[in-house]
Amino acid sequence: MLTDEQKARIEENRRRALALRAQKLQEQQHREQQQKEGGALHELLAQGGFTTDGYEDDGGNKTQSTRTIPVASLSVQPPKLAGKDGMSCEVCGNGLVDPTFQEVFGILVCSPCKSNDEDEYGLMTKGDAVAEFLLQEGTIRVMPFLERSNPRNTKYTKMKLYCRKQLRAKAYERWKGRSGLEEEVERRKKRRYENALEKMVNIFDTQKKKWTPP
Repeated sequence: MLTDEQKARIEENRRRALALRAQKLQEQQHREQQQKEGGALHELLAQGGFTTDGYEDDGGNKTQSTRTIPVASLSVQPPKLAGKDGMSCEVCGNGLVDPTFQEVFGILVCSPCKSNDEDEYGLMTKGDAVAEFLLQEGTIRVMPFLERSNPRNTKYTKMKLYCRKQLRAKAYERWKGRSGLEEEVERRKKRRYENALEKMVNIFDTQKKKWTPP
């Protein structure tokens, strides 16, 4: 079940995505017009660069002749739907879903919505996931991931990046919801503080025992 915060974020992203969708629709109409023009050029190329025109001879009879006309190289490509089987973005309903996210994570989201909500669709390493969502490495190891080159050195082993949405879902499942996760985070912070404090007290007591008055 979505929290009020998540619902508000989704609604905000939906409004942004709809505005972007209107802009993309206008651009798509322009591309479709170019596609129609490209289709005419395809037909012309199929005729070997020739077109037929009718004319009347001196006797008034209708005949056909061919003439060569210059043909431009075809560079116009029809737009491709990234989504498969007509599936649409889970946020805005746009059909142009991100193909990588669909294939790797099974998540239907378009690129604008993905970019506008890094907290939901951002990627993170296993180490960061363990620290933030308190998941065990074994749990993360069997989750879907996206491989990318290591930014420090391309010769290093490729990084495995996991989707925050799926990591959060696993964490809520383990800790019984958002409140359970937050309580566990606070409990571990308190324990680290108490352990550090106890260590400092032990060091102080040890030094005190070793100290002898001048």
